[in-house]
Amino acid sequence: MFKNLIKIALRIIRKDLFYSLFNIIGLTIGICSSLFLLLYIYDELSYDQYHEKADNIYRVVSHITEPDDAFTWVVAQIPFAPQVKEDYPEVDEYVRFIPAGRSLFRKGDLQFYEDEVYFIDSTVFSVFSFDLIKGNPETVLDEPGSMVVTESFAARYFGTEDPVGQTLSSGTDQTYHITGVCKNVPPNSHLIFSALISKNTLPDQFQQGSWGNFGVYTYLLLKPDVVPDEFESKLQELSDTYNKPLFERLGISIVYDLDPITMIHLHSKYEGEPEPTGSIEYIYIFGAVALFMLLIASINYMNLATSRSTRRAREVGLRKVVGSGRSLLIYQFLTESFVLTLISLILSGILLFLFLPHFNQLSGKLLSGASILKPEIILSAIAVLILISLGGGSYPAFYLSRFNPIKVLKGHMGMSYRKFSFRKVLVVIQFAISITMIINTWVVYDQVAFLRNKDVGFDKSNVVRINLNNQDMIRKSEVFKQKLKSHSNISYVGSTSTSMGEGSGKIIMTLETAEGDMDERGINIGLCDEDFIETLGISILEGRDFSIDHMADTATGVIINQTLARRMNWDQPIGKKVKLGQNSPDNQNPTARIVGLMKDYNQTGLYNEVESYLLLFRRDNRIIYVKISDQDIPGTISYIEQVWHDVYPDMPFEHTFLENDLNQQFEPDRKRGLILALFSLLTIIIASLGLFGLSSYTVEQRTKEIGIRKVMGAAVQNITTMISLEFFWLILISMGLAFPVSYYLMHGWLRDFVYRAALKPGIFILTGVLITFVAMLTITYHTFRAGRSNPVDAIRQE
Repeated sequence: MFKNLIKIALRIIRKDLFYSLFNIIGLTIGICSSLFLLLYIYDELSYDQYHEKADNIYRVVSHITEPDDAFTWVVAQIPFAPQVKEDYPEVDEYVRFIPAGRSLFRKGDLQFYEDEVYFIDSTVFSVFSFDLIKGNPETVLDEPGSMVVTESFAARYFGTEDPVGQTLSSGTDQTYHITGVCKNVPPNSHLIFSALISKNTLPDQFQQGSWGNFGVYTYLLLKPDVVPDEFESKLQELSDTYNKPLFERLGISIVYDLDPITMIHLHSKYEGEPEPTGSIEYIYIFGAVALFMLLIASINYMNLATSRSTRRAREVGLRKVVGSGRSLLIYQFLTESFVLTLISLILSGILLFLFLPHFNQLSGKLLSGASILKPEIILSAIAVLILISLGGGSYPAFYLSRFNPIKVLKGHMGMSYRKFSFRKVLVVIQFAISITMIINTWVVYDQVAFLRNKDVGFDKSNVVRINLNNQDMIRKSEVFKQKLKSHSNISYVGSTSTSMGEGSGKIIMTLETAEGDMDERGINIGLCDEDFIETLGISILEGRDFSIDHMADTATGVIINQTLARRMNWDQPIGKKVKLGQNSPDNQNPTARIVGLMKDYNQTGLYNEVESYLLLFRRDNRIIYVKISDQDIPGTISYIEQVWHDVYPDMPFEHTFLENDLNQQFEPDRKRGLILALFSLLTIIIASLGLFGLSSYTVEQRTKEIGIRKVMGAAVQNITTMISLEFFWLILISMGLAFPVSYYLMHGWLRDFVYRAALKPGIFILTGVLITFVAMLTITYHTFRAGRSNPVDAIRQE
């Protein structure tokens, strides 16, 4: 029987090919879109799942509370990991990743800057499942100077040669011995490296560290029977033992949390992550969008199927007269739904393979064709096939199979046009979803544009950033700067220790209070020369900038921002005393005074609040910022490169523009916005197909009415307007449902931003206008054609 049902279904599909194509297009768009979104979701959820011991690996996070401040770092102190293993049997092993910073490596004439290099404990391969393909995992990082590189790193320097046993030199003439090669770290990792260097290479003072210095990504492998929450509470004992002697008298407390590594990518909201993170909120959003796409595709099928009811009615009547039962008819219509869905699913699979590279470019993913064949995607596709076949096909099947054969064959369908019907409810749902998606997309784009255009407190346009990667280069920085200043297109050249848009160091300082006492605070600091503030266009509100005319600034001058002044309750901050380090008799650091109050600027980017910040005057800094004019930018860059090679003849030249660096912060949200925009557009297309079907059904049901109205003198325009207005009310109802839902969702989403755009009424109004225009354009096709038809034919047909 099933074979016959398939044959009949294929025959009916061929018979009404135009209708079938409409259905297939709608279903294909819906299924393909949902599968692309599922690919994205599964990839986001897969982060760090490939580690065999992932369920027992936790990263240590430090929550630090000061008397007037609180913040969280995703790092711990260097001694924390060995101490916690020594004190607590619950810890099986630990691994610490210590960033090496931007480093230059050489092999003969080849030299490259590397950003993803870490000093590491030798236990890394016993904790994490990084695939070591050459070298002994137990000893590969034991010796000082030993280095494990990834395949891509090895290919850059050694080509097809075996790198094991060979050496690389660094920009500081340190020699590293390649002792192992591992496969490239999977892209679905919250931390990615290109090379690992034995921690034993570091000087002793850096290996031992102190409880006062943070900066190490620390991971603990807990034993399988350990309850993380219970062990987490024990870490407070360790904090009390080792942190209290240093920090309690300052009113500073430190609480350690354990983050499961499989949760870091989607759930971390902390500053200082080694790689850009995802967002669990977007997973919920994209999951809802995937579900909505399938729902709209199913609704579209229902509307198109029932819009053909007048054409299928006589077929149903004849089948019932010759003995076909209602159950058999239901099976037939469900089979048609299954076949159409199966064809759409096959087409969707083809489109997935064809458009996967474009989706990767859009989303920033590195998904391969093999991703489509993963079991979870295959099972999802099967589930989609079943759900749409049954969900989308059940209503038409039960609806069409209930026709009375006698009335149908006499020409009485037993149906009449009604102002309210289930089909109209479906259209309202379709367009409510579409409107919600459009508004949400618009708000995302508006927020990203708001952040990109917001005043960050400094001038980021036409500012070139250049990194100096070792002390030898830094010592020549003054020569480099002076040569650059001689060019007419270069306005200023300044240096600093911290990149704009990135976190800065925090140290204990002793500051004069508003009452005149000396009190200790944890303060974010940066180092800069006398040209830095002018180069970045930072405003000095009171006092003065650093100056070579005041050479005492090198030791006794500091500049603070407004947030620090407010934090210390200083009405007149100029002249207030500041001393580096703790307030103790043996503190030999000179007492400095505040010489300038600068306007707040977003040192750590627009996803974080402005922190209390203090600048110290130092000339030997690792980052150079060059302010250039907008005339002949390529020529100016060529001059900068020429000067670079004059001063640093053995070093490759690299530069970036500050504005591009800062815009990279918004790239993840921009890409997610693009995904939302694309699928919002596809949602409108599917919804329009459904509306096309309902308007076709409406016009078909009112053929005789339209004919009589024309005979009585009604103009085509009047008939078109009459029918269009009835659908216009459906669109208004959709807006009434979508607007409050969109407001609620996006108001909650915007709350996560420190700086956020307002929810503009214009977004809602323009979305409503756009949807109304698209809907009316869709409806006009059928109504205008019916209005232009011969009324005699319409009456005769009835």
